[in-house]
Amino acid sequence: MPVKGFKRYIELFKHIQNPFEYILHKNERFKRSLIFTTKPNKIQFPVALPLFQVFKEIFMEDVYNIKDVVKQMPQKPVIIDIGANAGFFDVLILSKIKDAKIFAYEPIPRNTQQIKTVLDANPVIKNNVIVHQVAVTGTPGEKIDLYIESENDNSVIASIFSDFNSSNANKISVDTITLTDIILKNNLTEVDIMKVDCEGSEYDIFYNTDPALIRRAKMLLLEVHDLDEDKNNITAMHKFLVDIGYDVTHEPINNFCHAVEAVLRK
Repeated sequence: MPVKGFKRYIELFKHIQNPFEYILHKNERFKRSLIFTTKPNKIQFPVALPLFQVFKEIFMEDVYNIKDVVKQMPQKPVIIDIGANAGFFDVLILSKIKDAKIFAYEPIPRNTQQIKTVLDANPVIKNNVIVHQVAVTGTPGEKIDLYIESENDNSVIASIFSDFNSSNANKISVDTITLTDIILKNNLTEVDIMKVDCEGSEYDIFYNTDPALIRRAKMLLLEVHDLDEDKNNITAMHKFLVDIGYDVTHEPINNFCHAVEAVLRK
């Protein structure tokens, strides 16, 4: 279950070398980015105001249960990150496993630029992350429309659904790639982690991909959103993943979003 209350600060101290940058200058984030350094592997990265909620989810609330996940990883894991946003999940993984190879997919230009800026500022990890500025789908198509908060700032709740969030007042057209093409074109016969956080698109991606290809991923880390009472909800996704061969656990993040961990049955 995501960490709540004071325990979030314990998680912050576990992952960040300079946690007091957050504690002492918390209110200053409304005026400037705060710059953090991870541990044990040192990676510096900025966090601007629009990204603090994502930062807290990953580095403080520990929605991906990172300690237990890392224990199950080989020395050089292969990871697919769908909905990479500003790359905080990738930074966290590389702060624990320096030889991870990550295929990161993020459609928002401002977000992909943020990832590339962090990679440029940390040459030690620059070759570990391959960044693709595309949206991932299950059904082939050249472009899709995304509804986003702003074209000028980092967007954290971009969705293919116009009514996903009332803050998504802008629309952009973005290039796409299917999960099938990601796996086949990169010759990924095995994937150690597939992380997916794409604001409702998880259903299109999984329901329209051959289960045999999905099962190339040993572990799935998903954020699943309750969109309707038919097939687009946590109950239906849980059943789908169990039926194709995964042991599944999930915990609520909020009233319509769930953190899901699915491990391929042996």
